Amino acid sequence: MSYFSFLLYALSHKKLLLVPLIVAGICFGIAWILPPYYKSEIRIQIDSSQSDGGLGLLSSVMSGGKRGISGLGGSLSSLMASSADLTARDLYMEVVTGRDVMLETIQEFRLDTLYKKKSKDLLLKRFDKEIKIEDEDGIISCSFEAKDKYMARDLVRFMVNQANEKYKDLQKQGLRYSVEYLQKSQRDLMDSVKNISEELVKFYRRNNLVDLESQMKLTMTALAAYEGQINNFMLTEKSEGERNASAAELRKRRNLLEQKFKELRGSYSKGYKPSEKTLYVNSNWAMSKILYQKQRQAELEMYLSILEITSAQVMMTEAERLKSQPAIQIIQDAYVADWKTRPKRGIWAAAGFGISLVAVLMYLLLSGLLSGEIENQIGLKEKLEQIKIALRK
Repeated sequence: MSYFSFLLYALSHKKLLLVPLIVAGICFGIAWILPPYYKSEIRIQIDSSQSDGGLGLLSSVMSGGKRGISGLGGSLSSLMASSADLTARDLYMEVVTGRDVMLETIQEFRLDTLYKKKSKDLLLKRFDKEIKIEDEDGIISCSFEAKDKYMARDLVRFMVNQANEKYKDLQKQGLRYSVEYLQKSQRDLMDSVKNISEELVKFYRRNNLVDLESQMKLTMTALAAYEGQINNFMLTEKSEGERNASAAELRKRRNLLEQKFKELRGSYSKGYKPSEKTLYVNSNWAMSKILYQKQRQAELEMYLSILEITSAQVMMTEAERLKSQPAIQIIQDAYVADWKTRPKRGIWAAAGFGISLVAVLMYLLLSGLLSGEIENQIGLKEKLEQIKIALRK
């Protein structure tokens, strides 16, 4: 089969080529008769600058803290990780496309009678196909097409208003939970500060201490002085001679100083604690106590720092909860359309013409092949002659 022979066969049946024009006209008329649909759209912007109630800062501080608060820090980290998954726009999209808002809209505008569906799930599926809700670069649009232009406007406006109320309630509820959680954390921190403070007070009273670090410095100064005097006595004894009376007196003083030195520097008994009559402490004993004291003081300072942050965040979150600023801005309100969106008469006509043209060509091809009128390739001169003959028919 050649294309030229098919062209000749089609031209010889050129009346059939009028069918696509007729079909296009019929489709145009059908589109003209069909009831028009009107579209209305509302566009809003969500204020995503809402604070997380200070939980993010508090969580990061507490998560990096000591082991004494690792559990509390971990719980805050988990809370923030879960809340960070949903941004303000994501939350609003979940609300506006949620089952509750969509069912309320269906009931308000009696769409169940329009869709003729009894099951709620079937109603939701049908309505979900017709309502269009999109998030485009932070701008959320909600559009709907209906035969009644006023219904289209009222429907999208009602749906967004319902979503706005639910969204604001969720925001207020979230802030309330944040305040309650921060206040609980504040109380826990205050209890921890109180417990550590009481432990340190008991530690000082139990060990007859006033200021361990200052007492340790005083002890080290005394040890250095004792060591210097002992060395001086030893040198004087050698110069005086062992049998000299003055040397014997010096030896007694040196022995006394060495005993005092051992009390402050040497080993200590299991139940040792400093005397209430002196500020000096055994240096070996004091070293183990200083390590314990520093650890507890570091935890106390950390708790106090976090408590300060928490107290500030409680006030900030409480103030934010009491504010009544709108979190939703309407960029474009719903409107009454003055021109239909469908059916498009031109599209219907073009579609009818294209489909019918393909159908006619397929019919001509099959009929030509079956009848044997579509011949093989021939020369150019013969082609022109046959074209003239085909046009004359």
